[in-house]
Amino acid sequence: MNIQAESYGHALILNLSGELNADSLEAFRQTVERHLAAKEVIDLVLNLANVPFIDSEGLEYLLDLQEQLAERLGQVKLVRPDENVSAILEITRLKARFEIYQDIPEAAKVSQA
Repeated sequence: MNIQAESYGHALILNLSGELNADSLEAFRQTVERHLAAKEVIDLVLNLANVPFIDSEGLEYLLDLQEQLAERLGQVKLVRPDENVSAILEITRLKARFEIYQDIPEAAKVSQA
């Protein structure tokens, strides 16, 4: 998995490429935790346009992140999940647990309000 990070106010934007699964989860976790510890991050914006699959471990970690950020009055926001990831979120009934946006600026702008 390739991860590119950028900050936008209180939002951490992660552009992801590749599957979010058991094999890539540790690198993703380390990146997220490093950024969450170093900055006043409230919201985590994940660009999923190039993520074709998320397995159960990846979903579980996203839910853990949602709980962590809720303590900061923030949340995990998903941007452009592809067809497969949208179907996975629908089937697992997790789609309602995340805000889903069509573009990064829209998701990040909401963080500033």
